[in-house]
Amino acid sequence: MKETYIFPKGILGFEELKSFELQQHDEVFSLFGAVEEHSVAFVTVNPFDFDPEYEFELSPESVEDLGVTDASDIQVRCIVTLHEEIRHATANLLAPVVFNTHKKMGKQIVLQNTSYKTKHALWRNEGFLNKDGGI
Repeated sequence: MKETYIFPKGILGFEELKSFELQQHDEVFSLFGAVEEHSVAFVTVNPFDFDPEYEFELSPESVEDLGVTDASDIQVRCIVTLHEEIRHATANLLAPVVFNTHKKMGKQIVLQNTSYKTKHALWRNEGFLNKDGGI
């Protein structure tokens, strides 16, 4: 099922696009694409499926932008860079995409003062690379 979200400020590099759809593709990946421009689409993952210790705080501005009144309405996805071999896929943990599932609002957030990077390996042997590069 596709769900449409409004991103008042767009996302990084696509600030002019305001409406995006999120659709679960399989048990791991979801598709995140612009409604106005179908060629703008991304593969995303739930970062907590790969790193249960992944964490960040929403700034008061982000809470307001998203209209968050209940933390259970928040869903987080990270954009994935796929490679020819899926085991080399990486996720952008530095700039998660945050959704308010109740109000259908979204925002991409660039985290500050963190060791998260734009290319964290999803899989290494059998585990997720943590923010320090280990398993």
